Amino acid sequence: MKKVFIFGYYGFQNIGDEAILSAIVSTLKKEKEDIQISALSYNAQYTEKLHGIHAVSRNSLRGIIQAIKEADLVISGGGSLLQDITSSRSLIYYLSIIYLAKKMGKKVMFYGNGFGPITKQWNRHLLQRVLRNVDRITLRDYDSMKTFEAIGLNKSVEVTADATFVLEPEVQVRILHILEQEEIPMDKPLIGISVRPWKHADSIVKVLASVCDYIIERNMNVVFLPMQFTKDIALSEEICSKMKNKAYVLQGEVSPKEMIGIIGKMDFLIGMRLHALIFAARMGVPMIGIEYDPKIKGFLDVVKQTNIGKVEELDFIKLCSEFDRLWNERESNEKMLQEVAAYLKRKAAINGEIAVRLLE
Repeated sequence: MKKVFIFGYYGFQNIGDEAILSAIVSTLKKEKEDIQISALSYNAQYTEKLHGIHAVSRNSLRGIIQAIKEADLVISGGGSLLQDITSSRSLIYYLSIIYLAKKMGKKVMFYGNGFGPITKQWNRHLLQRVLRNVDRITLRDYDSMKTFEAIGLNKSVEVTADATFVLEPEVQVRILHILEQEEIPMDKPLIGISVRPWKHADSIVKVLASVCDYIIERNMNVVFLPMQFTKDIALSEEICSKMKNKAYVLQGEVSPKEMIGIIGKMDFLIGMRLHALIFAARMGVPMIGIEYDPKIKGFLDVVKQTNIGKVEELDFIKLCSEFDRLWNERESNEKMLQEVAAYLKRKAAINGEIAVRLLE
C-alpha cells in the first residue's frame, strides 16, 4: 500500500484550506484505491473527523519526521504556503518539511499551489536552495508562475488550477435544510458577502455596511458567509451592527462541500476570501472581488470577473455602481463562468494524475 503525507494550513477551521485537503484526498482515493493518507494539522482530531484520514500535529517534530519517513510521496497541499507577506516564519516552517523529505529521499510534489509574494532576498535564496530538488510542481495560476520564475529557479512548472475545482457540492436537500435552519429566506435574490479580518477594518465595516443596505433596499437579501469559523463571523456581525436593514450571518460551522452548495444558492457574491470566490466560480455565480492579497487579483483575472480594487481603496459609489452593472449582466456572466469552471475542473484533475504517476 502506498502512503502519502500532505502538509498545509489544515486544522484551523478555514473552509478554503479544508476544501483543498478534501479535494486532494478524494482525488487520490478515486485514482488509487490502495492508498493511505495522512496530513499535517493544527487540530489532529478535527482533521481526522472531517476528512477520515490520519492527522499529524504540526507541533510534533517527531510525528512529522515519522510521517515523512513512512511516506512514498510528500505533497505541498495547495494554498499560498510559500510567501512572506504574513511572516517569514511560516515560509521557513514549510521549507523545512520539504528539505527533510528530500533529505530522506522522498518524492515531493507541489499540488496546485499558489506561490508568493516573496519580498525578502534571503527568503528567495532559501527557496532556490530547497525547491530545485522538488520532483513535480503544479501551480494554480499564471501569477504564481511569474513569481516562481522571478526568483530565478530554472525548473519546469505546470499551471493547472486550484484543487478545489474538482469538489462537488453537497446534495440539494442538505443545503436547503441548512438555509432553513439558519432562517435565511429564499423569497428574494440572495447576495453572498465574504469578508475576513484585515488591515483597514474600520473602512471595510463602514463601506460594506452602506453597500449591504443599498442592496437590501433593492429588494434583495444579504447573507454573510464566514469562511474561517469564528474569525469571519465577528467581522460580519460588526458590519451588520452598522446597518439600517437586516442581513443574515451564517452561524453554523459547515463542511467545504456544504459551503460550495450554499454559495451555489447565491445569485451574486461580493468577496474577500479567495475560496469564496473560487466556490462562486465553481457554481457559476457572478462575483465582485475585493483585493487584500495579489492572489485575489490573480484568480479574478483567470475567471474574468471584476476586481473592485484594493481593500484600502474600497469605495461605496464605485462598488454599488459596479454591482448594478453586473447584476444586469448576470445571465451572460453565469454562462461564461460555467464554461470557465468546467475548464478549470479539467485542469485541477491533472494535479491528481501527476501525483498518482509519482506513486508508481
